[in-house]
Amino acid sequence: MPTLAQPWPIVRQRTALIIVDMQRVFCEPDGALYVPSTDAVVAPIQALADACRAQSMPVIYLRHVLRGDGRDSGRMRDLYPDVDSVLARDNPQVNIIDALTPKAGDVVVDKLFYSGFHNTDLDTVLRAHDVDTLIVCGTVTNVCCDTTIRDAVHREYKVIVVSDANAAMPYPDLGFGAVSAAEVQKVALTTFAYEFGEVTASADLLPRIRQAF
Repeated sequence: MPTLAQPWPIVRQRTALIIVDMQRVFCEPDGALYVPSTDAVVAPIQALADACRAQSMPVIYLRHVLRGDGRDSGRMRDLYPDVDSVLARDNPQVNIIDALTPKAGDVVVDKLFYSGFHNTDLDTVLRAHDVDTLIVCGTVTNVCCDTTIRDAVHREYKVIVVSDANAAMPYPDLGFGAVSAAEVQKVALTTFAYEFGEVTASADLLPRIRQAF
């Protein structure tokens, strides 16, 4: 059974939108780490960002960015040997895609690994705004979004995951059979809904944002 009997209330002054890793490297076909499912989530994220800005809710972008010299990539370099060049801060592909360019007043938080909270000032920014509820969207659903969501819940934030505004990636056969992006998305969203918070679609969430008190 779902763990939340009621959706999280959206209080205008205590809710923030977190947009995870909607960078060119993940979202454009020539990106080194392109996730095809990101194509479908751009429009819902645009709508969420516009609605939150209209209500003066913080809009916070996460970017996965490294120095590029190997000094801060740690274990990630073991997993992705070319990560220092792919996510180097001087590589234009680490920038947010044009369709979601941050606007005046938005916040951009750079991170070194999967979670938006790991060794960043995200928690400080949220506490300074007295935020206790996070709306999470972006990519990849089951990696950077997932890790950020779990870290947020561990810090006692209420989390709302937007089902049609998070993009998963497919996986090849690594010894257990290939897994499609749709299968990954289904399991990730089910896990979020059962274990970590609220999962809903943007069509449900947008009116709640616009009517936030």
